[in-house]
Amino acid sequence: MHRAVADERARLLGPDHPDTLASRYEVAFALSRTGRAADALREYKQVTAARIRVLGPDHPDTLAARQEMAYVLGRLGRHADAHRVYTAVLAARERTMGPDHPDTLRCRHNLAFSLSRLGRAEDACRMARQVAADRARVLGPLHPDTLVTRYEVAYLLGQSGHWAEALQTYREVAGARARVLGPDHPDTLAARQEMAYALGRLGRGAEALRLYRDLVADRTRVQGPDHPETLRARHGIGVNLGRLGHWEEALAEARDVCAIRERVLGADHPDTLVSRREVAVSLGWLGRWAEALTEYRRVAADRERVLGAGHPDTLTSRSDEARCLERLGRGAEAAELRRRVAALRRQQEAGTP
Repeated sequence: MHRAVADERARLLGPDHPDTLASRYEVAFALSRTGRAADALREYKQVTAARIRVLGPDHPDTLAARQEMAYVLGRLGRHADAHRVYTAVLAARERTMGPDHPDTLRCRHNLAFSLSRLGRAEDACRMARQVAADRARVLGPLHPDTLVTRYEVAYLLGQSGHWAEALQTYREVAGARARVLGPDHPDTLAARQEMAYALGRLGRGAEALRLYRDLVADRTRVQGPDHPETLRARHGIGVNLGRLGHWEEALAEARDVCAIRERVLGADHPDTLVSRREVAVSLGWLGRWAEALTEYRRVAADRERVLGAGHPDTLTSRSDEARCLERLGRGAEAAELRRRVAALRRQQEAGTP
């Protein structure tokens, strides 16, 4: 639909007309939100170049396209590139709009997230706390954007290992969202889901399992049994069954969720691959290492094909594969694979392809 409108506007108004570029921006946005990040990046680059030429580098529409380009770079695992673009866009926004403009605050929020993806969780958490305070001051403490950043603060606290504080923050966000948005709003359910995840990381697996089961019931009622978020909550059930030592039940749950995700989302969807990895994890804990290796290799190959060899998720899968090889007594193969992973990580940290 957006593509057809963009083509028609290009024919009638010209390829560089602002309305044509607005439609192409919508094409890129749709691509980025439907898992086609590489296609979205190409489209955003073309829109950005045209808007710089037609509107100027500091025009709000130009900055919006550049900011979305940074988001897509992050989705592609190019976090150093994303951080550089966010930093440049933030400087332009602060210069042209001021530090308290909602778009400036949104860019700072995104920049904090990009810092976390570069392994700078403490720096990211400090920045996110400041953005949350500024959004509370400018927009109000219960504004959805303020709560989004507080949710991000909780995530970053978890990334830094401060799971008790993360749990408390998620609990506060969930309560605020229930009051403002309603108990069945997707954002409220998301905060509850992160509470369950934090409980699991704190070793409170039985509490996490209960909360995940409640969430599955609520999400099934509100969103349906095959909704991606319902399936994500079911994935949490499987993980915590494993934490409690119920590995046969965990394996059955992982296989069931994986099959549904493959049917609903496709075999190459990131969530499907996460479920397939969980199948491998369960097989390993059951001592079925040869079967686990088959699954780990399949996930690694699919992630490399879909995301690229240097994507963080691909590298995680290769590390899983190496660990499995070691358990099978194939240490030389494992060592060679670890060397390849280390080299690719260094390339990613340096921002080189």
